[in-house]
Amino acid sequence: MRFVLRHIVLGLLLTMTAFAQNVAFVASADRTTVGAGEQFEVSFTVSASDVNGAKNFKPPILTPFVVLSGPNQSTNMQFVNGQMSGSVTFTYYLYTRQTGKFTIAPATIEYKGTTLKSQPLQIEVTQGKPQTQGKEPDNTQNVADNLYIRAAADKQRVRQGEPVTVTYKLYTRLQVSGYDIAKAPVYQGFWAEEVEQPKQPVVTTETVDGKQFRVATIRKTALFPTQSGKLTISPLEVRCAFQLSSRKKTNDPFDSFFNDPFFSRTQTVEQDLKSNALSVTVDPLPGSPPAGFTGAVGCFTFSASVDKKEVKTGDPITVKLTISGAGNVKLLTPPKPELPADFEAYDPKISEEVTRDGGVIRGKKTAEYLVIPRNAGDRAIEPIAFSYFDLDRNAYNTLRSARFDFKVIPGKDMSGGAAIASKSNIQLLGEDIRFLKLSMGELHSIDESLFSSDLLVACLALPPFVFIAAFGYRRRQEKLSGKVDQLKFAKAGREASRRLKVARKLLLQGNTESYHAEVSKAIFSYLEDKLHISKASLTMDEAARLLGQRGVASETIESLRACIERAEFARFAPASDTKEARTEILDAATAMINTIEKSLRRKA
Repeated sequence: MRFVLRHIVLGLLLTMTAFAQNVAFVASADRTTVGAGEQFEVSFTVSASDVNGAKNFKPPILTPFVVLSGPNQSTNMQFVNGQMSGSVTFTYYLYTRQTGKFTIAPATIEYKGTTLKSQPLQIEVTQGKPQTQGKEPDNTQNVADNLYIRAAADKQRVRQGEPVTVTYKLYTRLQVSGYDIAKAPVYQGFWAEEVEQPKQPVVTTETVDGKQFRVATIRKTALFPTQSGKLTISPLEVRCAFQLSSRKKTNDPFDSFFNDPFFSRTQTVEQDLKSNALSVTVDPLPGSPPAGFTGAVGCFTFSASVDKKEVKTGDPITVKLTISGAGNVKLLTPPKPELPADFEAYDPKISEEVTRDGGVIRGKKTAEYLVIPRNAGDRAIEPIAFSYFDLDRNAYNTLRSARFDFKVIPGKDMSGGAAIASKSNIQLLGEDIRFLKLSMGELHSIDESLFSSDLLVACLALPPFVFIAAFGYRRRQEKLSGKVDQLKFAKAGREASRRLKVARKLLLQGNTESYHAEVSKAIFSYLEDKLHISKASLTMDEAARLLGQRGVASETIESLRACIERAEFARFAPASDTKEARTEILDAATAMINTIEKSLRRKA
């Protein structure tokens, strides 16, 4: 109502101007001095006898102010001494956190073919929120006390690999209409697993410092520390929209009437909220780990099986290993069976199932090895061991499978060549078989020798070069196959490019879930293979240190860090995960990997 009364007075003033000039276009602000973060109004009003002639309003660039609402258009018509006049007002609600003196440039509007321009406005933004005589303190002063986000961890001290659950709760005494994740936390030194939350958060009540708040859990994350020490979890940043009523206090008796709650003006206000940061102390695992321990922490079961125990040479055997339980399932590395020397093995097929019910990460990881016996005889796979740190017993535990004995019998001998067809099977069909020619016939000499042909000479010389090249390539592959790290290093770039091409296809298909998984695998698998670092030990700081040692420029490393943060942001903030953002992340990942590849080649 304050808005209407103010513009009635403004309309009366503009009416007098209209008599003299017929039309006017002015800018105004409810305050010229505001506090940092405090909301204020800016209006642009055109006044004329015929407001229908005003069109094509163009506001100025309002930087560094943030537009909370606007333009909100209102029209006022009135009669004075039998003359009709009117006004159209475009109102913005703004705020900024920067301090200083700022100028709002003129706005423009067209009126019957003429372009009108308003005057510039000077706004001074001071630190804090100044009190202005005749007004009640603005309700936004109390927002921080009545609307905030609090982060809490269920444990302050854990062992490396032990899960810690972080819960983010929204506390409010205001009418919240919605929220979006503006910036996800950075979990440096942790492997993060988001715990599924209901689409509509369950609201409860809590009493804090004698005040009753409505509380909603907006995010819950299970973190698995991958390194020891004091680790910090950065704040969660949220943009929250809430309803705020604004009323003005003056000595005017009409104002006191319109200050009645029935006439109060309610508007939607957006504000950025930031949770508190958290620190978690991570202790290293005690004692000396057993042989084969790869960092599994939790409570697990282990089983192994084979699909057959009697097999022919050249036929495949499937060795299946299954790890189940609660803990850092995604970080588990299944053990590798020790095979007889004449068993050929292929890379395992890894699959996993993870559930996040009740804030506990449970799941199952399966590895299937395909092995092929090459020689006949009795063979055996010795018991396979899986070691993990049992949190309940506070000790290492090793689980072993049974021993698998095989009877390998000779397979079919296909090396004897094809059998010669029986003579009785040869028949004369028409003239398929020609008669023997007993005489040589006429012979003619030719001038050019067969061996004088350049093409024939080239064809005869080519096979030795092909043989030498193939031999060199085979020797190099045999050399690399014996050095797994070098082989992974050499193929890391090509493998990352392949994954990114797959991700681009998934993006075009609209399969965002598989797209994010493929981009993440491309980046982290590339760093693991290129830097010879295990998945459990991979952190951005460690990757940055190793890249720096290999001569990669600091700007490239920082760009890589920014790319990973953007990828994590898109992964944990689905509200902001647009198609353009996914495309930018994919392009950035491709560019960073190509840059690192070129840098490492120059230093090689």
